[in-house]
Amino acid sequence: MNWYLVSVRPNKRDLFLKHLDFIINKNQLGELFLDRISPTDPMYKDMVLIQVSNLRSAQTQLRTIDNFQRIEPRALTEKQLGQFLGKK
Repeated sequence: MNWYLVSVRPNKRDLFLKHLDFIINKNQLGELFLDRISPTDPMYKDMVLIQVSNLRSAQTQLRTIDNFQRIEPRALTEKQLGQFLGKK
């Protein structure tokens, strides 16, 4: 399963995550959205890392969520994921 970078509107990450959790629970999308991580570095305050099983289906769901801006079309490499998580 791949990790993708999601950008949200400035200072709206927490609200986006609440809506994402609501959509996942309401529509039983636990098999589509496998995990999510909010990077702690302030530089990434408007970004979320999401692990999904199907990018196209995830894009469709994400577009319905307030404050969503975009999801990067390429999966993150392990090195990039480590950078976002503050690992060297």
